[in-house]
Amino acid sequence: MSVITCFFRNEVPDVFGRYINELLAHNHFWLEHDHKYIQMLFPMDEGDKFNRHAPLVTDEDRMAFSDHIDLRNRHLQALDMMLEYYGMARNGEMVYVTGELAPQSHEWLKPNNHNQLRISRIIRSLSLLGNHNIAASFCRACVTEAEKHGTVSSKTMDFWYHALRQ
Repeated sequence: MSVITCFFRNEVPDVFGRYINELLAHNHFWLEHDHKYIQMLFPMDEGDKFNRHAPLVTDEDRMAFSDHIDLRNRHLQALDMMLEYYGMARNGEMVYVTGELAPQSHEWLKPNNHNQLRISRIIRSLSLLGNHNIAASFCRACVTEAEKHGTVSSKTMDFWYHALRQ
């Protein structure tokens, strides 16, 4: 069984000794200021210069997440945590904004904010690991809100759409 699958089952910690249940319990301050959790909660199939220790999604991982609802649900727990931080929520496969968002109170809407890279990663990871429809809904919600405020570049939004490829 892969490191990613075992991590999502809370059987092994990340390289920093943290189990997924610990990461899912963190508050908004921690989510903003720690930069070493996102690669484990939202693994991708491509390397990342920010955390060279992060495992990459393999075909074995994709199969495991496809076959096991518990893995997909754990992934969605991580998404729900991030959605709350971003001012959004999820009902089934639908992602929506929960109130009025503004760049002053929602970091990801500020120009060139590092959370925009995280959003790309989240969309890609969801798409890879069996939650493509939710990834597409999250992408649409982000783009709609970004266009409303005009603070996110079109290049970033293109990255979000590109992350949906399967």
